[in-house]
Amino acid sequence: MKTKKNNLTMALVASLWLALALGCSNLRKAMDEKRAEREGPGVSLSAEDLSKAYAANEADADQQYQGKLVIVTGTVGTVSAPDEGMGRPAIVLVDAKQKEIVNCFGFPADARDSIRKLKPGQKVTVKGKCMGKVASDIPSLEDSVLQ
Repeated sequence: MKTKKNNLTMALVASLWLALALGCSNLRKAMDEKRAEREGPGVSLSAEDLSKAYAANEADADQQYQGKLVIVTGTVGTVSAPDEGMGRPAIVLVDAKQKEIVNCFGFPADARDSIRKLKPGQKVTVKGKCMGKVASDIPSLEDSVLQ
């Protein structure tokens, strides 16, 4: 009887290790795909042009940019680089009148220091996946990286 319990326990432990290994493998694959997407080529345009495209015709802009990698150059309005565990860094790009025109969020945690050094009015280039107008009146980029 004791041998059966030991064999059952061993089989259960082996199954858990296998499930853990497969789960980690799938997570690594998803992270590698996301990294390749971020590091690949993208459509280059100014923050103003992206904002104007969405203001003119949101459906057309979604068709052209949503879900695609874009490289946006614009002026820093505000930055958010919370401490570790308090969220990920973000930047809001503004136009000449200081009106918010593009949200850039989802920067990697290791970009905190670089983002903290940005000053309002500074020109930056950000690469990210265009999400269209998500929960705001302006287009947003996710999985952003500074260029």
